[in-house]
Amino acid sequence: MTFDKSMLARYFVLGTQNVANEAEFFNILEQALVSGITLFQYREKGQHALTGNDKLRVAQQVRQLTTKYRVPLVIDDDIVLAHVVNADGVHFGQGDGNISENIKASAPLFVGVSVSNQAEYDRIAGLRGIDNIGIGPVYETTTKSDASPTIGIAGLNKIVNQSQWPSVAIGGITQKNLPDVLATNVDGAAVVSMITQSKNISETINIWKQL
Repeated sequence: MTFDKSMLARYFVLGTQNVANEAEFFNILEQALVSGITLFQYREKGQHALTGNDKLRVAQQVRQLTTKYRVPLVIDDDIVLAHVVNADGVHFGQGDGNISENIKASAPLFVGVSVSNQAEYDRIAGLRGIDNIGIGPVYETTTKSDASPTIGIAGLNKIVNQSQWPSVAIGGITQKNLPDVLATNVDGAAVVSMITQSKNISETINIWKQL
């Protein structure tokens, strides 16, 4: 699948560690797919995250669901798994191995790279093979234990306006602060809790569409 920046508009990130169990994981994911997310990133990371055959099994089911609803699938920080399940893209942080080697190993998948501050942006500015960047955390987040310091709207705006790539904001984004995030020139927002903690996922995503 060819990357298009419109994929970043409503970007949902989820792993089984973010919810009570696998049944809830798939229930939330399918509701989000039906309701209109534009990209899904499968991210198993942190305490209680799946590994090995369990992670592969869930990833294969995720691929089936995303294919059914024609939503691009990105695998976080696992290039081998991304190729095995025929994902559309891969995303990795700057601490997840050598960036240039990761880009080469990811082909022909599209590539997203995390940027947490100006120094990290400068580090990748000359690289080819990147399709988009994830900028943040914009706000405090509880879904990633090793999150970098927050950059706020000012930090987001600064990196977005100099970025040579399409960009998506991530980190602590809620329905309340989403308008401020989208008021920058960012191409989309990536969320976890805004969907997993929603009492009505369809309504939450419909509001997101209107913004």
